[in-house]
Amino acid sequence: MSIMNNFFNQIKGLPRAPQPAIPARELWITFIGSIIGIGITASLAFAWKCPMLLGPFGATAVLVYGAYKAPLAQPRNVLLGHVLGALMGASVYDFFGITWWSLALGVTLAILFMTVTYSVHPPAGATAYVAIQTGGLGVGYWYILNPVLIGAVILVLVAVIVNKYAKREYPTHWW
Repeated sequence: MSIMNNFFNQIKGLPRAPQPAIPARELWITFIGSIIGIGITASLAFAWKCPMLLGPFGATAVLVYGAYKAPLAQPRNVLLGHVLGALMGASVYDFFGITWWSLALGVTLAILFMTVTYSVHPPAGATAYVAIQTGGLGVGYWYILNPVLIGAVILVLVAVIVNKYAKREYPTHWW
């Protein structure tokens, strides 16, 4: 018992990172943007019979609605990142099918292509994974356009509209 108490006391004694208070207005704007953006893409994901795509889109929502000033949340990163992730995933699936190593290869190639094009968007790694795991929804390379690009565009458009209406600076840059 004393080992656990000692452990918890050491954790309590660690310095905290300074975190400014988040105004309620910011939370409401984030809530509204996210509920609209994810609501639309979730309904489409179920219509496309690909609820797995909600993972990458949910992670994108955290960035574009919550961390909207972050470089990884800007439209170039969101759109190009998801397209490259989908392209790598669809291509790897097309050539190698689904195996443990093809999943690793698809995500790794997505990371590399996003890095060299300066369009890193972490949720797009999951987009590559979903492309391989679902076989591109059986639509091959069309997966890149529909549902991935359409969903990413919806999230960015909702973010632009909600953030502009609320007078928050998003995007900080387009391309």
